[in-house]
Amino acid sequence: MTTARRCSSSALLCLIAGGALAHPVDELAQSSYLGVLPTKVTLELNLTPGDKLVPAFVALTQKPGYAAQLAREQALWLDGKALPLRLVRTEPLGDAKNLRLFLEAPLTALPAGKHTLRYENHHAPLKSAYTAATLAGTDGITIGEQTHDPTQQVLTVAFQAHPLTPDNGGTPMVWIVALALVACGLYARVRRRG
Repeated sequence: MTTARRCSSSALLCLIAGGALAHPVDELAQSSYLGVLPTKVTLELNLTPGDKLVPAFVALTQKPGYAAQLAREQALWLDGKALPLRLVRTEPLGDAKNLRLFLEAPLTALPAGKHTLRYENHHAPLKSAYTAATLAGTDGITIGEQTHDPTQQVLTVAFQAHPLTPDNGGTPMVWIVALALVACGLYARVRRRG
């Protein structure tokens, strides 16, 4: 085995061991990932129970309305105004003992400029460990500073919305060219008739 391969293997073992230590067997890991787009905010929430909590968590997820209740315990605000979150779908994460929820909140006419997004996770049916992060900006959105409360149940994100251009999610250049060609064709047709 080469030195490089030994180092890679050692690093991988450290990461695996560190991951095992980071997720205690008696806690429910709740990982939240926010995506900010010009037209909506998306939320992916992954729930992973520690080994000792698997039976209790599986029983909890089998209760009617659990996913809807979980969705109601998530909150978003944009510039101080509450955003209604809608549950899009749920799916198992990995094996049947884990759960992933997808939610979204529509945005209407997000103006260019600086904004603040605040996310809160109030779901605490079992002893929980929380993490929350915002994905890198896309489509004319630049993510700025992200701050957490001590438990990571609250995440505040500063971001900048840029005016839409063909390069960042505005009208693609191919459509502009197509419309120009159609307009030229119509103009030529009208001139021939006239």
